[in-house]
Amino acid sequence: MQPRGVGALALSTLIAVAGQAAGASTEARLQALEELVRQQQAEIKELRGELKQQRAIGGATQQQAERAEEQAKTTEKKATASLPDWIHKFTPFGDLRLREEGFYNQPTPKDGGQKVVARNRTRYRWRLGLKYAYSDEVAATLRIASGNPDDPISTNETLDGSFSRKHVNLDWAYLTVTPGKSFGIRPGLLTINAGKFPNPMFRVGEMVFDDDLSPEGFNETFALLDKPWGPLDQLKIHAQQWTFREVKDAQDGWMFGGQVNPTAHVGDVLLEGGLGQYWWLNPDLIAQAANTNSAIKDTIGQHRLVTGVDASGKPTILGFESGFNETNLTLAATIPNAAGTMPLKLFGDYVYNWDAATSEAHGAMGGVKLGNPKEAGDWASLLYYEYLEREATLGAFSFSDIGSSGGTNVQGPAVGLDYQLFKPLTLSARAYFTKYIDAPTDINNRMQVRLQLDAMLKF
Repeated sequence: MQPRGVGALALSTLIAVAGQAAGASTEARLQALEELVRQQQAEIKELRGELKQQRAIGGATQQQAERAEEQAKTTEKKATASLPDWIHKFTPFGDLRLREEGFYNQPTPKDGGQKVVARNRTRYRWRLGLKYAYSDEVAATLRIASGNPDDPISTNETLDGSFSRKHVNLDWAYLTVTPGKSFGIRPGLLTINAGKFPNPMFRVGEMVFDDDLSPEGFNETFALLDKPWGPLDQLKIHAQQWTFREVKDAQDGWMFGGQVNPTAHVGDVLLEGGLGQYWWLNPDLIAQAANTNSAIKDTIGQHRLVTGVDASGKPTILGFESGFNETNLTLAATIPNAAGTMPLKLFGDYVYNWDAATSEAHGAMGGVKLGNPKEAGDWASLLYYEYLEREATLGAFSFSDIGSSGGTNVQGPAVGLDYQLFKPLTLSARAYFTKYIDAPTDINNRMQVRLQLDAMLKF
């Protein structure tokens, strides 16, 4: 009870007592008043004691909290001081994905001699990387991953083999140099990667290059603008020198190419494009690798191949009928907040091989995506169509998940749905409905369905 309340109560009590004792004697009234004053003084003394006690407890609690906070700061300072400075220059990253995959309504032999049934498999992919940033101008990145070491376009591993051990492969190993003030160059103007690295070029899909492809050699990126110029936000030029085969006493295999990559905006709409050219020197070396590499043999199986026999009379692949000199045009437009806070992305991709041996030199893909999950409860949907002719691009490096084993000579739509269950965990579903463009004469060209259900945790 507060002192103001005590005073009011005393006053009202006095009035009441005075009224009741109006006819009583003066002595009796004085005794009653004295008793009331003693009671009020005792109550006030008790309240003051409780208030003093509460203040003491609060002060002790505050002092205890301050001591705990100071101790935590001291412990943190000691822990930080005990770690060398170079530790803070390392950044770990990675992901783990589990996948349930099924193949249904697959093409069947026309003669009916071989029965084809649905195929189901459980797969996983894990990737663990570490980046060391020595300074703003020099860095090194390493990443290891699961998967068949002979497959350049997949890091998936099938749960199979009677509980046998699984593969661990070196996926990335490259140096990054971004010369700046040490050379009197505007920071960000030039980025150089050397080693085995991720593909730096702008892509909206995997029709030409699978996302899991890790090229080897060198690449340079020039960011030409130091600030936006009108609606043009940035203009990048990517230069590529990829080496895919070293041959003793003969010409090696290389890919020389690059891409012009502008980004711009019109109002709130974000635009990005890429015009690339990729010329492959000695691509027959890739075809010849299929003689000993079953993963590459599957992906180039739809190309027109030159075959022969080796010294023992065994059939062997000598090369491609086509060369590969590809022009690739890529476009994307993103409308932010198209549906609530979800962006809407429209995209397209086209490739033409100038060195194709036949007219089967075109590839095209286009689609739409709504949403971009970033927080728990976010979702996104995807729809696109792909048409990739037999000689349009190198099947050994194109999308591995379309059709039965990736590669070229395939067409059909794909649909997808993503949902972020927790911030680091995303659930996804993909369905691909594909047929051959030019089907082999000995099979029924049915519409194959490939279904993928994924759970991926990324950090």
